Amino acid sequence: MNSSLPKIVIIGAGAVGCYFGGMMAKGGYPVTFIARENQLDKFKDEGLQLVLADKRESLHVEATSNYETLKDCSYVFIAVKTQSTLLTAQEIAPYLKSNAVVISLQNGIENISLLKQHVTQKCYAGMVYAAMAMTGLNEVTHFGGGSLVIGNTVPDQDDSRLEFLATMLKTAKIPTKVSSSMMVDLWTKFIVNCSYNGISAIGQINYESLVKSPGILEVIHQIKLECMAVAQAEGMQLDLGKIEEMIEGIPINLPLQKSSTAQDIAKFKPTEIDYLNGTIVTKGQEHQISTPMNSMIYTLIKMLEITQGNFNPSSQPEVVHNESDENTTLPLEQK
Repeated sequence: MNSSLPKIVIIGAGAVGCYFGGMMAKGGYPVTFIARENQLDKFKDEGLQLVLADKRESLHVEATSNYETLKDCSYVFIAVKTQSTLLTAQEIAPYLKSNAVVISLQNGIENISLLKQHVTQKCYAGMVYAAMAMTGLNEVTHFGGGSLVIGNTVPDQDDSRLEFLATMLKTAKIPTKVSSSMMVDLWTKFIVNCSYNGISAIGQINYESLVKSPGILEVIHQIKLECMAVAQAEGMQLDLGKIEEMIEGIPINLPLQKSSTAQDIAKFKPTEIDYLNGTIVTKGQEHQISTPMNSMIYTLIKMLEITQGNFNPSSQPEVVHNESDENTTLPLEQK
């Protein structure tokens, strides 16, 4: 391993963190995981198990639960669930060196604003286009994709480190694009996630089977229209055609994959639904836009969380009933 390469820390040793951290370790970079206590012995004894196209590789990585390791780290990748972002930001802030760069590899559109509440260093957003799942405490299996889009969403924040970061990731065989319109890209992927994640979780069904279920395509269509209306009210100028193309491509490109929300429900873990369809519900109320389909998906996932003992009432937006749909605003293309 080249000691002159920048040290990388991955916070969150789940599927996303383990896959991209594993690829960087495979590329020769010094990688340390901030992992759960029940993972540490596995990492120490067996390393990280990276399963790519039925080929297993055992990679030596460092793993700890101590944030002290951040003090000499150049790049920090955040791969925890969105509901943990604010607490993570608060915990890591005292340990980050002044020129460290923090990169979010999380779902949703609000992670950078949450990180910046405590982190003064540069924070960049990243979008994951990959299918993977944890198949053991220290084992991640890759099913498809594997690229990243990174960009700056903070006004007046210097983005000069983005190109170097992209080059670094590419040398680890992670296809990476730097976006000049990251908030638009985040919202675009966010709407695709809102359209699929909750439904996949409720049905515990893969994407190919999901779209074959009678009536589901219309449900996805209505979820998308509500999201587009909210995005428009938020001042986002999105490409409806691109979003529809991405939605149509999910069951084709990732036919056997289940959403991360479905994986969380299957493992009796809290979901990120508050930061997916729940965000649309909340922002819809702020703009007086009716979002009945997103409200239904959100409420059903919350019902599942209650039955599993994972319900978090502090994050729950009030789902209000609209007497009529007169306040509903559709995207211009749909009026």
